[in-house]
Amino acid sequence: MNDTEFALRLLFKRFLISIPFLLLSLRLFIPLSFSKAFFAPLPLVIIAFLLWEPLALLVSNPVRSIFNPQSHSREIRLNFSIPEARIMQGKYEEALDLMQIMICRDPQRLEIYLRIMNLAVNRMEQPEIAKDTFHTGIKNLKDLRKRKILADEYRRLMTLFKEIMLTNRMNEEESHDR
Repeated sequence: MNDTEFALRLLFKRFLISIPFLLLSLRLFIPLSFSKAFFAPLPLVIIAFLLWEPLALLVSNPVRSIFNPQSHSREIRLNFSIPEARIMQGKYEEALDLMQIMICRDPQRLEIYLRIMNLAVNRMEQPEIAKDTFHTGIKNLKDLRKRKILADEYRRLMTLFKEIMLTNRMNEEESHDR
């Protein structure tokens, strides 16, 4: 459940709890006698205390907790710096292993699948790894939009790989002819 869903559920629960206080407040305002009307805002204050946190979460979620710094994101934040460092060092197998661990931690994260496929095709020249990653991603990803992006990228990478292999063959034949 993401932050917005959590805040909406909390708001709904607290709104249901605050309905009796709202009715009490209206009941105290209706006779318009000073003695009862004096206490009429008290239930409204209780309602405000009940609803401020979920409303603050809803407002702050898009801007990442400026208004409510205590809220923490419930998403797993994966760091790509170590696998990227391994790629830059030429340690592709280590980078691949690290990214596959990331899939286990967050199987809904599209970016991991895309990076693995890119590594497999562009650096390792092993399209079978990209194919396996593609199938794993299609199986794990629930969002249809993410699946489409994954499929489009897989097609693009396979086309690119075929072009690379064709270019390599032509270069080899050209070097043999010399």
